[in-house]
Amino acid sequence: MKKYTLLFFISLLWSCKPEDPTLAFKKQMATDLGILNEQVSKLQQTVVTKQPQNSIQNAFLQARIAYKKIEFITEYFMPSATRLVNGAPLNEIEIEENMINEPGGFQVIEEYVFPKIDTANHQELVHQINKLQTELKRYQTLQELEYMPNQCLDAARLEIFRISSLGLSGFDTPLSQNKITESKAALAHLPNYLSLFGKIDNNLEKVFSTTIQFLEKQSNESFDALTCIKQYLQPLTKSLVDWQKIQEIPPLKDTRILSAEASSYFDANAFSGDFYTHNADSYTTPAKVELGQMLFFDPVLSNGNGVSCVTCHQPDKAFTDGLKKAKGILGKQVQRNTPTLMYAGLQSKQFYDLSVSSLEEQAEKVVHNPLEMKGNLEKALSLIEKDEKYKQAIQKAFPKKDKLETRHLRNAIASYVRSLSPFKSRFDQYMKGKGILDDTEKVGFNLFMGKAKCGTCHFFPLFNGTVPPDFQKTESEVLGVFDQPRSKKIDKDLGRGTYNPQVTDWHFAFKTPTIRNIEKTAPYMHNGAYPDLNSVIDFYDHGGAVGLGVNLENQTLSDEQLKLSQAEKTALIAFLKTLTDR
Repeated sequence: MKKYTLLFFISLLWSCKPEDPTLAFKKQMATDLGILNEQVSKLQQTVVTKQPQNSIQNAFLQARIAYKKIEFITEYFMPSATRLVNGAPLNEIEIEENMINEPGGFQVIEEYVFPKIDTANHQELVHQINKLQTELKRYQTLQELEYMPNQCLDAARLEIFRISSLGLSGFDTPLSQNKITESKAALAHLPNYLSLFGKIDNNLEKVFSTTIQFLEKQSNESFDALTCIKQYLQPLTKSLVDWQKIQEIPPLKDTRILSAEASSYFDANAFSGDFYTHNADSYTTPAKVELGQMLFFDPVLSNGNGVSCVTCHQPDKAFTDGLKKAKGILGKQVQRNTPTLMYAGLQSKQFYDLSVSSLEEQAEKVVHNPLEMKGNLEKALSLIEKDEKYKQAIQKAFPKKDKLETRHLRNAIASYVRSLSPFKSRFDQYMKGKGILDDTEKVGFNLFMGKAKCGTCHFFPLFNGTVPPDFQKTESEVLGVFDQPRSKKIDKDLGRGTYNPQVTDWHFAFKTPTIRNIEKTAPYMHNGAYPDLNSVIDFYDHGGAVGLGVNLENQTLSDEQLKLSQAEKTALIAFLKTLTDR
């Protein structure tokens, strides 16, 4: 009898043992994936049977909401598959493999469903939904992965950042305009996963609740994105990070652009460009920055000491030169406008045509360019090593190197450029709770993230084309920039197409630069053809080249006219000026 009693209590204790959180995570995920597949099947049925437009649109919206509930998992653990489930409706070009992959997924389907059903392409719509169902099967692999609690919580944290940057701008809902409902659905479902790793305390529960309540009261027409981010999403991320500490689940320690420990985009040291070096020996140090600054201001890098980096990248102009197109060695004009170097370290690609992948490469290209500096790093190195003012700086910057090489010069210059990300604008201070914005500036930000659609390309908070929240890809866009405002003659510079003319998608494609410090960086666009912010906003307001009546089949900018009022344009410019570093 005692034996059976003992076995009974052992069985009872085992049955009361808490389920492994990661197994529970997989179960919840399997449930949600099942719902997603079910909703997509319903969408397929409404389309195949040619149900009324409102039925098809509603089925699409329900399927998207089901997807948003697991977006934090799919984007984090299977990003390549997710591109074909909810990626941008643009070809994915892999130039090394000589491949062009057609887009697919929700964003492609949305174009057939909103603002009204594209009845002329019914079979193609059915085909795209069938493709989506096929891609969803790849998510079955998610059940085979091993999950660590800190990875799961990191994915949840990044989803809140994703909503702040992409969700609230309508990045993936341009036609359905369902950004508020989808953001709310994603946030409301996160606690179901978080609770698997520990009891959600009153503070975290309250912040989730108040955020959802705020979103429920919002509308697309008057959406207050600034308040949502500052007063709700930032506190939510901080509360999540604090709760994770209470659960004694340590953050990840991997190197990345956005720190794994950041509770806000505006935390000190939230961003680091060192990830883009892909080499720990090249990471930035104060001594490298000091040496790089010396080199940056020294004409020794150029032919005959004719120019230095600062000739074109002047600090008082946010490291631009104020010219339509830069002037290099002997005052000769180069092909393009001088871009700002501010925040250049927080991009995965450099130059307007995205032709290099690091600041080190960029430095070498500029020095050796016959129209820019016409220099030689080997020659410059031989001169520098003999210069007493450099010897101590070199020893401090590279103390373990017996012999200085040209790669060290490149790394020092790149380190200086990487240091040019101060985050000291009035906007940054406001987001940190240390400054104010006036009502016009606040309206301007909300226009930026809403009606003006700026935030769908210039992503908050870097305001460049490096896609949050992992910041690993820098995007380019085809706008159809004219040789001068309103000329209706597209500038002849092919941009990314210069080096890959066979890829027509890249003709006239240029990197989306940061618009931080835009107040100081006129004239604008890659060719400097737009003299002021008014001319730039006018171009976008009319829908780029296509919106202004020019045929440009590969334009990626929406040709829909924004119809901004003069007061809205004024507010937008007022906001842009808050991005000037002090």
